[in-house]
Amino acid sequence: MNREDAETYLRLLAEAELRDPLSVRAPASAGAPSVTVPIKVTRVAWALTAVGALSRETAEDVLADVGLALAVRHRPEPAGPPTVRRRIRRRTTAAPLTRGTGSASAGTPDRHVPVGRTLPFHDSMVSGQLDLISFSHTARGARFTVSWRIRNLLGPSPAEWPFFQFIARDDRGHRYRPDFQMVGHPEAVCYLSLDPEPPRDMRWLDVTAPGEAAVGITLEREGAGIPDGAEAQVTETGLSSAEHLLNQIGHRLLAIAPQDLAAGPVSNIATGLGETVAALEAAEALSPLSPVPGRLAALCAGLSVSGHRITAPPARDLPEPWFSLLAHYLRRKPDTVPAHDGFATMTAVLPELDGIRLVLLGVHNGDGRSWLHAQAAGRLLDEQYGPFGLDASFPFSVWIGDSGGRWHAAPPAYWFPDSGSHLAIGGRQPGGAGERALTLRLVPPLARSTPWIKVLVCGRSAEVQARLPLRWASQP
Repeated sequence: MNREDAETYLRLLAEAELRDPLSVRAPASAGAPSVTVPIKVTRVAWALTAVGALSRETAEDVLADVGLALAVRHRPEPAGPPTVRRRIRRRTTAAPLTRGTGSASAGTPDRHVPVGRTLPFHDSMVSGQLDLISFSHTARGARFTVSWRIRNLLGPSPAEWPFFQFIARDDRGHRYRPDFQMVGHPEAVCYLSLDPEPPRDMRWLDVTAPGEAAVGITLEREGAGIPDGAEAQVTETGLSSAEHLLNQIGHRLLAIAPQDLAAGPVSNIATGLGETVAALEAAEALSPLSPVPGRLAALCAGLSVSGHRITAPPARDLPEPWFSLLAHYLRRKPDTVPAHDGFATMTAVLPELDGIRLVLLGVHNGDGRSWLHAQAAGRLLDEQYGPFGLDASFPFSVWIGDSGGRWHAAPPAYWFPDSGSHLAIGGRQPGGAGERALTLRLVPPLARSTPWIKVLVCGRSAEVQARLPLRWASQP
């Protein structure tokens, strides 16, 4: 890694961008100038920092210099004698790592159980149903992953949700208060936690919903690993950190392309790709012989994305998931099988990858979209959302292959600390205990007739692949 050349490239790029009037945003007004660092400079700085070719402090210094130069350029003429201003170096520290225990308590493994039961409920004005997809019991407590549908006679949002009327009792007669932690809209997901925490060996649970008889939930089928005797395949990739970063950018491009045929958001994400590749090569973080830049160039060509400025010739050999999604995008035809509402049970604990263990907790379809529910535990960074639509706190590219041979990108849509505290609707909360609930969106959606999926999780050091059966629950 050549950190001196990395900084030199970034500063030269900043100077070139400052000389280009098209790359610098004009001031909003004479009295309150708008200072915006050119997007290519911020993206290259972020990429160099992400792969360790540049310290965060150095990157902040360069960006501060650019901001200062822009402020001076757009500063209005002073009324009196000029004043000398000293630039203050802004120091930042890397977000701390948070580590999970990997078990609920000393000597007690985590527990993940597929459930697949639907609980209808109703009161005088509101009715609906809860789909209990899976049950998990870890160091953060016991909870169900749930999707919900609700109908309100007075309008779209009930004045008071009837969830507080639910009652749960276990096989020993202990009573629990279900705590509904609402996660997001439009996927309508929540986590139903049990308070107080139940015993580890709880075998079943009776849940009584408003207006309904008790429903027995069996909790004796534990997902201790990959189900049905299948084995997860772990393959070392030998990727550099720069190649892994570029692969994540390719995953992100494919995740949004089918949703916007005009390619506007895709073009925005591709801005600065060529400069990023050149910077990584200048820092000796990326080999000039690496095939990844050529694959990105081929991907941009297939998506009709211009302005990426990658100089490598487009490659002919795209990874199978890339080729599958690119072909789906180029067909520009709606799916022949619609993603009907429903949910499928499946639990699988994947082998640890790059210090993080993923647990898959089921799939559900709603509003024409598909969602994969999971839990991540281990060396989790606090949220570090950066350019190219990437979040460094989730260092994986997740792909789902269906039984028909088509691949789906699965970028993270929402993830939250997996705790007993209430979660706000539609937001993202910082982590802090090394274990978080995670919702990934499948692009394109998954057909409800899919009997099994192949999960491919790509990290820097290795990739994990496993074939998992889906058990779709019948709708009442």
